[in-house]
Amino acid sequence: MSTHRTKAIALGLVCVLAWMPASALAATATATIAPVADSATDPVMPDIAVPTPKPAPVLVIASYKTSTKRVLVGARFKLTLDIDNATARRAENVVVSLQSGAAGGVAEAATAGGGLSVVGSGNAKFLGTIKGSQSESVSFDVMVGPGTAAGTYTVPVTIAFEYNGERQEITQTIGIVVERDAKFSMVLSELPDESVVGETFDVSFEVANTSGFALSAVTISVEATDAVVADGNLFLGAFDAAGSEAIDVQITPEKAGDLEVVLVVSYRDDFGRDRSFRAPYTVKVTAAPQDTGEPDAGAEKPAREGNWFQRFFMSLFGLGS
Repeated sequence: MSTHRTKAIALGLVCVLAWMPASALAATATATIAPVADSATDPVMPDIAVPTPKPAPVLVIASYKTSTKRVLVGARFKLTLDIDNATARRAENVVVSLQSGAAGGVAEAATAGGGLSVVGSGNAKFLGTIKGSQSESVSFDVMVGPGTAAGTYTVPVTIAFEYNGERQEITQTIGIVVERDAKFSMVLSELPDESVVGETFDVSFEVANTSGFALSAVTISVEATDAVVADGNLFLGAFDAAGSEAIDVQITPEKAGDLEVVLVVSYRDDFGRDRSFRAPYTVKVTAAPQDTGEPDAGAEKPAREGNWFQRFFMSLFGLGS
Protein backbone atom coordinates (compact mmCIF):
# COMPACT_ATOMS: atom_id res chain seq x y z
CA MET A 1 0.00 0.00 0.00
CA SER A 2 1.37 3.37 -0.97
CA THR A 3 2.01 6.20 1.41
CA HIS A 4 -0.52 8.37 -0.35
CA ARG A 5 -3.28 5.80 0.13
CA THR A 6 -2.48 5.33 3.82
CA LYS A 7 -2.76 9.02 4.45
CA ALA A 8 -6.10 9.11 2.67
CA ILE A 9 -7.55 6.34 4.89
CA ALA A 10 -6.35 8.01 8.09
CA LEU A 11 -7.89 11.31 7.01
CA GLY A 12 -11.20 9.58 6.39
CA LEU A 13 -11.29 8.05 9.87
CA VAL A 14 -10.65 11.39 11.44
CA CYS A 15 -13.55 12.89 9.57
CA VAL A 16 -15.92 10.09 10.65
CA LEU A 17 -15.01 10.50 14.33
CA ALA A 18 -15.41 14.23 14.09
CA TRP A 19 -18.96 14.01 12.78
CA MET A 20 -20.12 11.10 15.17
CA PRO A 21 -22.66 12.18 17.88
CA ALA A 22 -21.44 12.40 21.50
CA SER A 23 -24.26 10.04 22.70
CA ALA A 24 -22.94 7.32 20.47
CA LEU A 25 -19.50 7.71 21.90
CA ALA A 26 -20.83 7.52 25.47
CA ALA A 27 -22.86 4.39 24.73
CA THR A 28 -19.85 2.78 23.25
CA ALA A 29 -17.71 3.68 26.25
CA THR A 30 -20.21 2.30 28.87
CA ALA A 31 -20.95 -0.97 27.24
CA THR A 32 -20.54 -3.96 29.65
CA ILE A 33 -19.70 -7.57 29.08
CA ALA A 34 -22.48 -9.98 30.04
CA PRO A 35 -21.34 -12.97 32.17
CA VAL A 36 -21.45 -16.37 30.71
CA ALA A 37 -23.83 -18.81 32.42
CA ASP A 38 -22.41 -21.94 34.04
CA SER A 39 -22.82 -24.97 32.01
CA ALA A 40 -24.77 -27.92 33.23
CA THR A 41 -21.62 -29.94 33.43
CA ASP A 42 -20.05 -27.82 36.27
CA PRO A 43 -19.47 -29.83 39.56
CA VAL A 44 -21.92 -29.23 42.57
CA MET A 45 -20.61 -29.21 46.21
CA PRO A 46 -22.45 -31.84 48.33
CA ASP A 47 -24.24 -30.84 51.65
CA ILE A 48 -22.29 -31.86 54.80
CA ALA A 49 -24.52 -33.36 57.56
CA VAL A 50 -23.78 -31.75 60.97
CA PRO A 51 -24.62 -34.09 63.86
CA THR A 52 -27.14 -32.70 66.43
CA PRO A 53 -25.67 -32.73 69.96
CA LYS A 54 -27.61 -34.71 72.54
CA PRO A 55 -28.83 -32.63 75.50
CA ALA A 56 -27.29 -33.35 78.90
CA PRO A 57 -29.28 -35.07 81.65
CA VAL A 58 -31.43 -32.86 83.85
CA LEU A 59 -30.99 -33.53 87.59
CA VAL A 60 -33.42 -31.88 90.01
CA ILE A 61 -34.13 -31.96 93.74
CA ALA A 62 -37.46 -33.79 93.71
CA SER A 63 -37.97 -33.41 97.47
CA TYR A 64 -36.16 -32.92 100.76
CA LYS A 65 -36.95 -33.45 104.44
CA THR A 66 -35.52 -33.00 107.92
CA SER A 67 -35.33 -35.69 110.60
CA THR A 68 -37.10 -33.44 113.13
CA LYS A 69 -40.50 -31.85 112.75
CA ARG A 70 -39.11 -28.50 113.87
CA VAL A 71 -35.58 -27.21 113.31
CA LEU A 72 -34.56 -25.41 116.51
CA VAL A 73 -31.63 -23.15 117.31
CA GLY A 74 -28.83 -25.16 118.89
CA ALA A 75 -30.21 -28.49 117.63
CA ARG A 76 -28.74 -31.06 115.25
CA PHE A 77 -30.80 -32.71 112.51
CA LYS A 78 -30.42 -34.84 109.37
CA LEU A 79 -31.20 -33.26 106.01
CA THR A 80 -32.13 -35.74 103.24
CA LEU A 81 -32.29 -34.77 99.54
CA ASP A 82 -33.94 -36.85 96.80
CA ILE A 83 -32.12 -36.24 93.47
CA ASP A 84 -34.18 -37.17 90.39
CA ASN A 85 -32.85 -37.73 86.85
CA ALA A 86 -35.67 -36.28 84.73
CA THR A 87 -34.28 -37.61 81.42
CA ALA A 88 -33.56 -41.00 79.89
CA ARG A 89 -29.81 -40.32 79.81
CA ARG A 90 -27.57 -41.43 82.64
CA ALA A 91 -25.43 -39.03 84.63
CA GLU A 92 -22.01 -40.24 85.74
CA ASN A 93 -19.92 -39.33 88.82
CA VAL A 94 -22.68 -37.31 90.50
CA VAL A 95 -21.57 -35.13 93.43
CA VAL A 96 -24.04 -33.19 95.62
CA SER A 97 -22.78 -30.36 97.82
CA LEU A 98 -24.38 -27.82 100.16
CA GLN A 99 -23.09 -24.30 99.58
CA SER A 100 -23.05 -21.17 101.69
CA GLY A 101 -25.43 -18.41 100.68
CA ALA A 102 -25.84 -14.71 101.36
CA ALA A 103 -29.37 -15.24 102.62
CA GLY A 104 -28.59 -17.68 105.42
CA GLY A 105 -26.90 -20.64 103.81
CA VAL A 106 -24.78 -23.42 105.26
CA ALA A 107 -21.89 -22.16 107.44
CA GLU A 108 -23.21 -18.63 106.91
CA ALA A 109 -22.13 -15.64 108.98
CA ALA A 110 -19.59 -17.30 111.23
CA THR A 111 -18.75 -13.89 112.66
CA ALA A 112 -22.36 -13.55 113.81
CA GLY A 113 -22.04 -16.73 115.87
CA GLY A 114 -24.77 -18.61 114.05
CA GLY A 115 -25.88 -20.22 110.82
CA LEU A 116 -26.21 -23.77 109.52
CA SER A 117 -23.14 -26.01 109.41
CA VAL A 118 -22.56 -29.53 108.08
CA VAL A 119 -21.08 -31.69 110.85
CA GLY A 120 -19.55 -35.16 110.79
CA SER A 121 -18.43 -34.89 107.14
CA GLY A 122 -17.65 -32.43 104.37
CA ASN A 123 -20.33 -30.46 102.60
CA ALA A 124 -20.10 -32.70 99.46
CA LYS A 125 -21.32 -36.27 98.96
CA PHE A 126 -20.51 -38.63 96.03
CA LEU A 127 -23.50 -40.48 94.56
CA GLY A 128 -21.92 -42.14 91.52
CA THR A 129 -24.25 -42.90 88.61
CA ILE A 130 -27.91 -41.91 88.39
CA LYS A 131 -29.57 -43.78 85.54
CA GLY A 132 -32.25 -42.26 83.36
CA SER A 133 -35.62 -41.72 85.06
CA GLN A 134 -34.13 -42.88 88.37
CA SER A 135 -33.53 -41.11 91.68
CA GLU A 136 -31.01 -41.31 94.50
CA SER A 137 -31.00 -39.97 98.08
CA VAL A 138 -28.22 -38.25 99.99
CA SER A 139 -28.16 -37.11 103.64
CA PHE A 140 -26.19 -34.51 105.58
CA ASP A 141 -25.90 -33.98 109.33
CA VAL A 142 -26.56 -30.28 109.96
CA MET A 143 -26.15 -28.19 113.11
CA VAL A 144 -27.93 -24.91 113.84
CA GLY A 145 -25.52 -22.61 115.65
CA PRO A 146 -26.54 -21.24 119.07
CA GLY A 147 -26.46 -17.65 117.84
CA THR A 148 -28.66 -18.26 114.81
CA ALA A 149 -31.66 -15.97 114.47
CA ALA A 150 -35.05 -17.46 113.76
CA GLY A 151 -36.22 -17.26 110.16
CA THR A 152 -36.18 -18.98 106.76
CA TYR A 153 -32.72 -19.89 105.48
CA THR A 154 -32.01 -20.37 101.76
CA VAL A 155 -29.45 -23.13 101.16
CA PRO A 156 -27.91 -23.47 97.65
CA VAL A 157 -27.37 -27.07 96.51
CA THR A 158 -24.90 -27.79 93.68
CA ILE A 159 -25.29 -31.02 91.66
CA ALA A 160 -22.23 -31.81 89.51
CA PHE A 161 -22.02 -34.74 87.06
CA GLU A 162 -20.35 -35.97 83.87
CA TYR A 163 -21.99 -36.63 80.49
CA ASN A 164 -20.19 -37.47 77.23
CA GLY A 165 -16.88 -36.75 78.93
CA GLU A 166 -17.88 -33.22 79.94
CA ARG A 167 -18.45 -31.93 83.48
CA GLN A 168 -21.83 -30.29 84.14
CA GLU A 169 -23.12 -28.35 87.16
CA ILE A 170 -26.66 -27.47 88.26
CA THR A 171 -27.36 -25.18 91.24
CA GLN A 172 -30.72 -25.17 93.01
CA THR A 173 -31.93 -23.87 96.38
CA ILE A 174 -33.95 -25.23 99.27
CA GLY A 175 -35.47 -23.42 102.26
CA ILE A 176 -35.13 -24.39 105.92
CA VAL A 177 -37.25 -22.75 108.63
CA VAL A 178 -35.29 -22.25 111.88
CA GLU A 179 -37.23 -21.65 115.09
CA ARG A 180 -36.27 -20.90 118.68
CA ASP A 181 -38.22 -21.75 121.83
CA ALA A 182 -38.30 -19.50 124.87
CA LYS A 183 -36.94 -20.92 128.14
CA PHE A 184 -38.11 -20.10 131.66
CA SER A 185 -36.98 -20.88 135.19
CA MET A 186 -39.06 -20.75 138.36
CA VAL A 187 -37.37 -18.45 140.87
CA LEU A 188 -40.05 -18.61 143.61
CA SER A 189 -43.16 -20.69 144.27
CA GLU A 190 -44.97 -20.21 147.58
CA LEU A 191 -48.21 -22.09 148.21
CA PRO A 192 -49.43 -24.46 150.95
CA ASP A 193 -49.26 -28.22 150.68
CA GLU A 194 -52.77 -28.60 152.13
CA SER A 195 -55.92 -26.53 152.38
CA VAL A 196 -59.62 -26.82 153.24
CA VAL A 197 -62.62 -26.30 151.02
CA GLY A 198 -63.79 -22.69 151.26
CA GLU A 199 -60.60 -21.53 152.96
CA THR A 200 -58.68 -18.86 150.98
CA PHE A 201 -54.89 -19.11 150.78
CA ASP A 202 -52.16 -16.96 149.24
CA VAL A 203 -49.96 -17.99 146.34
CA SER A 204 -46.81 -16.24 145.06
CA PHE A 205 -44.78 -17.08 141.95
CA GLU A 206 -41.70 -15.54 140.37
CA VAL A 207 -40.49 -16.66 136.93
CA ALA A 208 -37.34 -15.71 134.97
CA ASN A 209 -36.79 -15.47 131.20
CA THR A 210 -33.67 -17.55 130.54
CA SER A 211 -34.06 -17.61 126.75
CA GLY A 212 -31.28 -15.18 125.88
CA PHE A 213 -33.71 -13.00 123.90
CA ALA A 214 -36.65 -10.76 124.74
CA LEU A 215 -40.26 -11.89 124.35
CA SER A 216 -43.29 -9.93 123.22
CA ALA A 217 -47.01 -9.94 124.08
CA VAL A 218 -46.30 -11.69 127.40
CA THR A 219 -49.02 -12.46 129.95
CA ILE A 220 -48.46 -14.22 133.29
CA SER A 221 -51.48 -15.93 134.83
CA VAL A 222 -52.39 -18.46 137.51
CA GLU A 223 -54.98 -21.15 136.82
CA ALA A 224 -56.67 -23.55 139.25
CA THR A 225 -59.32 -26.18 138.63
CA ASP A 226 -62.39 -26.25 140.93
CA ALA A 227 -61.28 -23.05 142.66
CA VAL A 228 -61.73 -19.27 142.51
CA VAL A 229 -58.57 -17.33 141.63
CA ALA A 230 -58.41 -13.62 142.53
CA ASP A 231 -56.07 -11.30 140.57
CA GLY A 232 -54.90 -14.20 138.43
CA ASN A 233 -53.72 -12.28 135.32
CA LEU A 234 -50.78 -9.94 134.77
CA PHE A 235 -50.03 -8.44 131.35
CA LEU A 236 -46.36 -7.60 130.82
CA GLY A 237 -46.04 -6.87 127.12
CA ALA A 238 -42.27 -7.24 126.74
CA PHE A 239 -40.29 -9.68 128.87
CA ASP A 240 -36.56 -8.90 128.70
CA ALA A 241 -33.91 -11.59 128.55
CA ALA A 242 -32.48 -12.52 131.98
CA GLY A 243 -35.35 -10.64 133.64
CA SER A 244 -37.86 -11.95 136.17
CA GLU A 245 -41.47 -11.13 137.07
CA ALA A 246 -43.63 -12.00 140.10
CA ILE A 247 -47.36 -12.50 140.56
CA ASP A 248 -49.37 -12.78 143.81
CA VAL A 249 -52.88 -14.29 143.86
CA GLN A 250 -55.47 -15.67 146.26
CA ILE A 251 -57.14 -19.03 145.70
CA THR A 252 -60.30 -20.39 147.31
CA PRO A 253 -60.86 -24.14 146.76
CA GLU A 254 -64.41 -25.26 146.02
CA LYS A 255 -63.93 -29.03 145.97
CA ALA A 256 -62.02 -31.57 148.02
CA GLY A 257 -59.23 -33.53 146.36
CA ASP A 258 -55.99 -32.68 144.57
CA LEU A 259 -56.13 -29.04 143.43
CA GLU A 260 -53.84 -28.30 140.45
CA VAL A 261 -52.44 -24.79 140.50
CA VAL A 262 -50.62 -23.80 137.29
CA LEU A 263 -48.44 -20.82 136.51
CA VAL A 264 -48.84 -19.94 132.80
CA VAL A 265 -46.59 -17.65 130.75
CA SER A 266 -48.16 -16.85 127.37
CA TYR A 267 -46.19 -15.12 124.58
CA ARG A 268 -45.75 -14.84 120.80
CA ASP A 269 -42.81 -16.42 119.00
CA ASP A 270 -40.74 -14.98 116.15
CA PHE A 271 -43.40 -15.98 113.62
CA GLY A 272 -46.30 -14.39 115.53
CA ARG A 273 -47.69 -17.69 116.81
CA ASP A 274 -49.11 -18.05 120.33
CA ARG A 275 -46.92 -20.10 122.68
CA SER A 276 -47.09 -20.85 126.41
CA PHE A 277 -45.01 -22.15 129.31
CA ARG A 278 -46.79 -24.03 132.13
CA ALA A 279 -45.51 -24.91 135.61
CA PRO A 280 -48.02 -27.10 137.57
CA TYR A 281 -48.25 -27.51 141.35
CA THR A 282 -50.60 -29.58 143.55
CA VAL A 283 -52.40 -28.64 146.78
CA LYS A 284 -54.28 -31.32 148.73
CA VAL A 285 -57.74 -29.98 149.66
CA THR A 286 -59.87 -31.60 152.37
CA ALA A 287 -63.54 -31.09 153.13
CA ALA A 288 -64.48 -28.59 155.82
CA PRO A 289 -65.54 -30.20 159.16
CA GLN A 290 -69.32 -30.18 159.76
CA ASP A 291 -70.83 -29.00 163.14
CA THR A 292 -73.33 -31.69 164.32
CA GLY A 293 -74.06 -30.11 167.75
CA GLU A 294 -72.62 -33.13 169.62
CA PRO A 295 -69.50 -32.87 171.78
CA ASP A 296 -66.33 -34.00 170.22
CA ALA A 297 -65.62 -37.62 170.94
CA GLY A 298 -62.03 -36.78 171.70
CA ALA A 299 -62.87 -34.07 174.27
CA GLU A 300 -62.05 -34.75 177.95
CA LYS A 301 -65.02 -35.75 180.06
CA PRO A 302 -65.48 -34.00 183.46
CA ALA A 303 -64.54 -36.13 186.48
CA ARG A 304 -67.47 -37.76 188.25
CA GLU A 305 -68.29 -36.14 191.54
CA GLY A 306 -68.73 -38.18 194.76
CA ASN A 307 -72.13 -38.71 196.59
CA TRP A 308 -73.67 -36.11 198.95
CA PHE A 309 -72.33 -37.72 202.15
CA GLN A 310 -68.76 -37.63 200.86
CA ARG A 311 -69.14 -33.99 199.86
CA PHE A 312 -70.60 -33.14 203.33
CA PHE A 313 -67.84 -34.93 205.17
CA MET A 314 -65.10 -33.26 203.17
CA SER A 315 -66.61 -29.81 203.61
CA LEU A 316 -67.00 -30.40 207.35
CA PHE A 317 -63.32 -30.93 207.82
CA GLY A 318 -62.25 -28.41 205.23
CA LEU A 319 -60.97 -31.01 202.77
CA GLY A 320 -62.94 -29.85 199.72
CA SER A 321 -63.37 -26.54 197.91
